[in-house]
Amino acid sequence: MDSIRLAMDPNRALPASAYRDQAWLRAEKETIWHGDWVFVATEDALPVPGDQLPVVVGDQPVLLLRNQAGELTALSNLCAHRGTLLVESPTNSKRIQCPYHAWTYDDTGRLLAVPFAPTDTIDKASHCLPAYRVASWHGLVFASLNPDVEPLADRFAAIEPLLVRRGINELRHQAVLQTTDVWACNWKVAILNAMESYHLFKVHATTLEPVSPTKGAYYITGSARATATGGSTKGHDDYLLVSLPPGFVGVLTRGSFVWLAVHPIDTDRCTVRTGGAFASHRRGGGLDRLRDWIGRTMGEVAYAVPDFLPEDKAICERVQRGIGGDFAPGQLVPMERVVADFGHYLNWRLNEVEPPAVHTEPMP
Repeated sequence: MDSIRLAMDPNRALPASAYRDQAWLRAEKETIWHGDWVFVATEDALPVPGDQLPVVVGDQPVLLLRNQAGELTALSNLCAHRGTLLVESPTNSKRIQCPYHAWTYDDTGRLLAVPFAPTDTIDKASHCLPAYRVASWHGLVFASLNPDVEPLADRFAAIEPLLVRRGINELRHQAVLQTTDVWACNWKVAILNAMESYHLFKVHATTLEPVSPTKGAYYITGSARATATGGSTKGHDDYLLVSLPPGFVGVLTRGSFVWLAVHPIDTDRCTVRTGGAFASHRRGGGLDRLRDWIGRTMGEVAYAVPDFLPEDKAICERVQRGIGGDFAPGQLVPMERVVADFGHYLNWRLNEVEPPAVHTEPMP
């Protein structure tokens, strides 16, 4: 941890070691992915009591459930007997039964039955499934393995009014349209690329830049906990971009809220998920996923814009190939203030350095 602390300067780019060293990844798994709120699903993926959805938080298999009272809960997805993965795909059941020896639990994680075990040989109370923190925010479900993590509403309080005023509560998520891909880059490369608009003019010169120019991007308010930026869109209202560390970015426009979420696999690989919420139900299962994502990000006019997500993937993987070497981390430009906020988040979680207060700039 000391070496990470010495290498960290939130007002500069991260050092190459942040993207390639196992020491960084181990520290991140411990303090971020196992110690903070992590986006795991949208509420519509568990619409009715009994729904069970397996997810992973850091390295921990977690089972999201909609219990019989209709509440979201999160339990360990590992049998308390010998650690077998309990649920591998979405299902619906009042009980959780291990596929190995049929140890059976209720939806609170309480052990109910142990086949062929004489009475009182197994202390059922000491073999319950651990429960984890879970909370929903505008239909987005976050889980945490840390029982002492700050309330989710407090984490996002600074940007909450902005989303409400722009109608996020009128939108409905659609899990059926979500996609997942694997990118050959560190998770921080992918999420930093998603949250800043500085690269649009270069990486997306013929795709996004003509619709949403770099010069139209601006900072609104933020801190290490959450940041809101915005930008102009030709022929449409300004978009609102929200960055929720560690791994979630969403773009709110009139009638849609589309998002991208990352999760680490190794130092040089991560998963990238996309999804969205919309003002009305859309039947899009058969559409090209990138074309659909673009259209729902920038509005219907953007269906005329070529796909841009492959451009993001290509530049992120190019960044990862470059950081096999060493470089002196450069100073961030003012347009990258959101990147500095993320640097303060890392410094807060990894090095226990209290981040600066919320910063707000005048609206353009």
